[in-house]
Amino acid sequence: MAKTMEIMVRIIDEDGQAIVTNICERSVPYIEEIDSKGFRAAFHDLEKATLESRKEVCELTISEYLEFMSKKKPCLQRLQVL
Repeated sequence: MAKTMEIMVRIIDEDGQAIVTNICERSVPYIEEIDSKGFRAAFHDLEKATLESRKEVCELTISEYLEFMSKKKPCLQRLQVL
């Protein structure tokens, strides 16, 4: 029985209002999987899910933030998201 991990990235302005918010969810191993797979394999799955989620949510958030900023500042319209 897997559990779900959520990683949230939020960019807020000086007033505390969210400009961009994104959440990424991934399944992570639970006790039964650790028992059946072994600790190292389950830990590898946990670490992999964490790194993939963090990368995905950060890339999406930065992309949306640059798009938001390009609408506010004409000079940022020339930026390209890698």
